[in-house]
Amino acid sequence: MTKTLYDTGLETELQELYIQVTHWLQDISFLESETLFFRKGIDSYLPEATPPTDKSRFLLMINGQEKQLEALKIKISEFLTLIEPYISDLKKEMNFRLLEQYNNLQTELQELFADVRSTKKELFRYTKSTLSPANAIL
Repeated sequence: MTKTLYDTGLETELQELYIQVTHWLQDISFLESETLFFRKGIDSYLPEATPPTDKSRFLLMINGQEKQLEALKIKISEFLTLIEPYISDLKKEMNFRLLEQYNNLQTELQELFADVRSTKKELFRYTKSTLSPANAIL
């Protein structure tokens, strides 16, 4: 049996979708290294005089992001498992749930990137303000 143009086009699209989603796992790994960097920075470089409430506020933000990262990593792995059968069996019936899940995961990842970026900016701004010469302890 020969594959039709529709079959090969669909197969190509599904393979590209699979590759895109595997790249998300690399994005998750990058975000995990970012949150680890933040955590080490807080522990190592924030001055001892840093108010405990400020330090705990940052740690609370990072803890929440780390939990989101773990949950998203699981969801992405499950989604990859879900789409694998469609790549090898184009006759398998698909529904819009697959596309909806893809869009939801993509949105979650984009929001997480924005949250981590926001944490980074806030942490750097805070660190810069506490290390400025005006705040130096003489």
